[in-house]
Amino acid sequence: MLNSKPSILRVTRTEDFEHAYKRDLAQYFFGLDVTMDKPTIGIIGLGPIGSILAAHLTSGGTNVIVEDIAKDLLAKIMKDGLKVSGIREFFARIENVVGSLAKLAQFEPDIVFVTTKACFLKNVLAELKPVYTPRMRLVSFQNGLDNERLIAETLGIDTVYRVVINYAGNLVASGEVQLNWFQPPNYIGAFRKGQYTTDETTKYIAKIMTKCELTTEESSDIKSHVWEKTILNAALCSICALTGQTMKEAMEFEFSHDLAVKVLEEGLSVAKADGYNFGKDALDRFTGYLEKGGAHKPSMLVDVENKRMTEVDFMSGAIAAYGERYNVETPVNRVLTGLLKSLESRYSSKRA
Repeated sequence: MLNSKPSILRVTRTEDFEHAYKRDLAQYFFGLDVTMDKPTIGIIGLGPIGSILAAHLTSGGTNVIVEDIAKDLLAKIMKDGLKVSGIREFFARIENVVGSLAKLAQFEPDIVFVTTKACFLKNVLAELKPVYTPRMRLVSFQNGLDNERLIAETLGIDTVYRVVINYAGNLVASGEVQLNWFQPPNYIGAFRKGQYTTDETTKYIAKIMTKCELTTEESSDIKSHVWEKTILNAALCSICALTGQTMKEAMEFEFSHDLAVKVLEEGLSVAKADGYNFGKDALDRFTGYLEKGGAHKPSMLVDVENKRMTEVDFMSGAIAAYGERYNVETPVNRVLTGLLKSLESRYSSKRA
């Protein structure tokens, strides 16, 4: 990666000096070994998003190692593999299943997708930091604002990759995940030294994901897509988590509908202050998109129902924080964030 110096050339008997030089030079400047025909992919977290990713990549012929802390889930996957149902149905046999990041690191993965909920990212990074090596290209495969920045700053590295995911699913049973919908493409970009760009790694990730039917495109400014999805997520996730409504119910009931529009207005204003202007018709477009939502529970509502921590700090909370930075008022996002944090405190304190 760019935070490391070019390695000493590793020349084998079948590899001449010039070829090795080009390989290491490419790895230094572009973050990917161009001779790597089949890199090792690590996936941290086997919730719905990570399980769907792991199953597709494995079925596409990629060498995948999955990591999760749920022992029963790991045992089930080791025995029976991963089953995907819903709009696609198939099995994926995964050979390498581990229960810690230290064990994942022993496989020397070339690319590591972090697919956990954003609210657990700091915990993941605390465990990852002692075993991280410059060989790993880290990818935030999550919802929320500035996850890639948090990874870069915590680990002290120059380059982190970010994917905006446009599919959703839910766990049906241990080892079985349902793919509910996919609105291609996903987007992949690089966050390098505080700037957004693309490189050989983004090109490679887009290629392997598209090959396995999770169509993905490169974006030279991935934060634009991050802002768009964060604003849309914030508009309904917090409301549904607090009211128990499905997305369809929230948009059909007048009060919750109008509240969601206020969240959109605030998010669009803050994004504009951050340099991302989605146009004069953005509010109508974003509202129209939400009005097409089905009778699904957003993941944040499922988290509240199961008394788990939510990603509100990376959605409405992040919009409110950006608003404070740019002196843009975000009263609705602030109140929704505060209410959800209050709700979380009730069951988190009981658990403690």
